[in-house]
Amino acid sequence: MRLLTYLAIWTLLFSCSSYDPAPKTGKEWIEQSIKYHDPQGRWANLQAVFYVEDSLPAGRESRSYFFTLKNPVSHFSYRFRDLEFEVVGDSVKINIGEVENERALRLRNYYSYLWGLPMKLMDPGTLIEDSVREETLSGKTYKVVRVPYEKDIWYFYLNPENYRMEAYKFYQDEAAGKGEIIYLEGQYDFEGMKIPMNRTWYRTETPEFLGTDMLKSIQGID
Repeated sequence: MRLLTYLAIWTLLFSCSSYDPAPKTGKEWIEQSIKYHDPQGRWANLQAVFYVEDSLPAGRESRSYFFTLKNPVSHFSYRFRDLEFEVVGDSVKINIGEVENERALRLRNYYSYLWGLPMKLMDPGTLIEDSVREETLSGKTYKVVRVPYEKDIWYFYLNPENYRMEAYKFYQDEAAGKGEIIYLEGQYDFEGMKIPMNRTWYRTETPEFLGTDMLKSIQGID
């Protein structure tokens, strides 16, 4: 009987010590989402090549391209047909073709941010609002976290059962409802990370389809 009592107390203490309280603030929800997508904290040290295809609306040619991320040294490179450039820090080097430095930096920010979500929400200076709301999207109820930036406002849709990020949207003009919403489908497992495979874009003010980015593969760099 005494042994059973000790076992019961030990089990209770163990369960209490490992108890992870339900998130309440927006930051806590994002932290849980990061635990789902990058449980081992690999993103900061990622060095890999992403191979992507896109599917665009009728009348626009779809593309295949790849980009490289070397996060420990803040290195990004991009290759599509006759254009190849790289960005180290904020310095741009054009290897093939022509591109303005400003556009090269925008592309770097675009790819490193979107493919690095939700981990990129921990970047310095990111303001994650405390309040969390519920919203139904395509028949599913999500916890929604609001993140305001200088030029646009972002909303991130998290599955309340496992914290998986399944959509996000941003407004360039929130009062007018002008922006884009992106649905995430599929999952690519790479070095312990769970990276969404397909990103399908629509406008928020109209049901206009903008395109789908499809992750075909990721290749690590030695």
